[in-house]
Amino acid sequence: MLIVVLSLIGLALGPMIGIVVDRAVERERPALTHRCPTCRSDLGRSSMAPVWSWFARCPLDAAHPVWRYPLTDVATAVLFAAGAARFGWNWELGPYLFLFGALVAMSVIDLETHLLLDLLTLRTLAVGIVLVLVLSGSNGAEDHIWPALIGAGVYGGFLGAAFLAYPPGLGFGDVKLAPTLGLFLGWMTDDPLVAVRLVMYAMLLAFAAGGLVGLALNLARNDRKAEVPMGPALALAAVVIVTISSPDLTSLLTL
Repeated sequence: MLIVVLSLIGLALGPMIGIVVDRAVERERPALTHRCPTCRSDLGRSSMAPVWSWFARCPLDAAHPVWRYPLTDVATAVLFAAGAARFGWNWELGPYLFLFGALVAMSVIDLETHLLLDLLTLRTLAVGIVLVLVLSGSNGAEDHIWPALIGAGVYGGFLGAAFLAYPPGLGFGDVKLAPTLGLFLGWMTDDPLVAVRLVMYAMLLAFAAGGLVGLALNLARNDRKAEVPMGPALALAAVVIVTISSPDLTSLLTL
């Protein structure tokens, strides 16, 4: 039941996340309507309705696609359902739903612009640190704080080193996203070594996924220099590692 409820909530919140995407890309003050991703024309109040917004078309050019809105709605619904399946009615559910929503917004932006904006990456990290400190302390999980912080440092350190070694391979926005992913991965355990292992799993999965997508694009376009944003791969890999592990992490650690 919780899975169904949260998937519907995710679907309903999708348009609001779409507004975050719109305004983050445009760097404008928030408004309560979507705009055409191509020409920025106002799509009207109806564009805020879940599912209905998928059929919205630019009033100036009906051929303009509005692909980001169905992608945002569906991705949010799926990730909220995955969070419900993983955590159930647990105090950890809320923070990870926050993470999933933020990752949807950042991934959609990265797919469209190849940018991960400080407006989202740094604020998500700041909120994540507050959640780790406050909720761990108030729920008797203080022993999860250090693994979370270690996970953030390890993931950020690895991607930072990779960026310095080969800047064309990663964007600096990917480096800024990494500590947030490591923070939430490490928060799932009270063992620092397990936190590092989870980060390694997520990082390897992300680079494998990014490499496969890049290879597919290269073959499809016959272009060896096709640019592939890494943000969505990093986000998806982290979500997969979070959701496939059992509550005690034993099922993941035996892989």
